[in-house]
Amino acid sequence: MDKTREKEIPPQYQQPVRGYIGRFINDNDTLEEVDYVPQSHLRIWYNNQTEEYAPHHHDAMEIIVCMKDHYTVVVQSKTYVLHVGDILFIPRRVLHEIKTAPSGNRFIFLVNVDMFQCFQDMNTLEPLFIEPCLCTAATYPKSYQKIYSYFMQMIDIYFSNEMFWEGTIYTLIIKSMIMIGKEHFAQSMDADSGMTKGKHREHYEKFANLINYINANYAEDLTLEQMASYIGFSKYHFSRLFKQHTNTTFYDYLCRKRVQAAQALLTTDLSITEIAFQTGFNNLTTFCRCFKKYANCSPTRYREMFREEAVSKMEITSHIS
Repeated sequence: MDKTREKEIPPQYQQPVRGYIGRFINDNDTLEEVDYVPQSHLRIWYNNQTEEYAPHHHDAMEIIVCMKDHYTVVVQSKTYVLHVGDILFIPRRVLHEIKTAPSGNRFIFLVNVDMFQCFQDMNTLEPLFIEPCLCTAATYPKSYQKIYSYFMQMIDIYFSNEMFWEGTIYTLIIKSMIMIGKEHFAQSMDADSGMTKGKHREHYEKFANLINYINANYAEDLTLEQMASYIGFSKYHFSRLFKQHTNTTFYDYLCRKRVQAAQALLTTDLSITEIAFQTGFNNLTTFCRCFKKYANCSPTRYREMFREEAVSKMEITSHIS
């Protein structure tokens, strides 16, 4: 079990609560234990680590804000080189690693996003954040400065241990994600220069309803043709617009939703075959192939890692107490 080694942390960025364990990955797997602030759903810390951080994933969204020099993050097979001010949103349960950083510092957020499913707006945004989302002055020029200021506020609120800090930080995270969603949708609509403002709004409402429908019915036998008909488009027009509005294809998004649901069910005692059918897969072979593509391990290995993590966490808690 490895613990992140860091240089001395400046006094103003020491963790404001006691009982911080640190970041841990079990020796023979990639599942990281998420150490939230006790009785909360997030953790922020100042990071000036120079060593590499091995490939890992966790049941939390990770957000990295680069503050000095540059920082290289590999998410699955794509490399992101973060420069000062860049903000990278990494989806939960996605394998990623940190490359050697000879110098520099950044703030890292780990955020439980389960509660986002309660909000229709956040479900509509999900396709944008099911892949890594890089927020910079170049990618989101109209929103970036405001979003960056929100993250600076979150950092100040967290390390000063203000009253109602958790609710305030969640509010700012949601506002940041919504601003990204609005600007992304506006950018995608601008690509269809002949479209009226009324048509823009109509397309947004259709796709918002569609994403919420998929999120609620991913376990059903959904086809591209059915979904195109659901919002009144030809399948070819639908495929183009879905990719344009969400940065992914319909089938890729559907498979990812199913794998996410399966990852949650693998923490229960249901058999792997039951989980496959409950999450919309027609057979076990397809399920295992799709699961390995997005989770980077087999369903069996994922379940084993979760159980090992639970045992390890119990041992650490017992040792501390």
